[in-house]
Amino acid sequence: MELKHYMEQHERIKEELNILKTLCKKPDLEQTAAEIALHINSLAGKLKIHLSFEDQYLYPSFLHSSDSRLVTMADEYQKEMGNLLAVFTGFKDKYNTKLKILSEKAFFYGEADKIIRAIETRMQKEEKGLYQQVK
Repeated sequence: MELKHYMEQHERIKEELNILKTLCKKPDLEQTAAEIALHINSLAGKLKIHLSFEDQYLYPSFLHSSDSRLVTMADEYQKEMGNLLAVFTGFKDKYNTKLKILSEKAFFYGEADKIIRAIETRMQKEEKGLYQQVK
């Protein structure tokens, strides 16, 4: 199985996450909120495309593998991802505009950090676990 496209998608997602992390380190949320919202929306698009490809092509091929360990891992990862997608969608819906970010200033940084870490952890787990099983 060719994982090159999935790894490239991971790299584009990581780029967005790094931009968000950099923006979230800046002290004046009033000045960065619009740009943060832009990158939250961009990340949402990249995640949607990536997860769509995984759901339509990658995970079904893993789940039909003759390797029972790969099938088990793919099943576990797919179940976990559904929750992460729901959590990210809630985050995106809550913070996808400057006004929404500024109206929730007290909570934004903590929630942003939590979702960024969850996405990064997920991609690392796929790259070091599931993807390694098919190389």
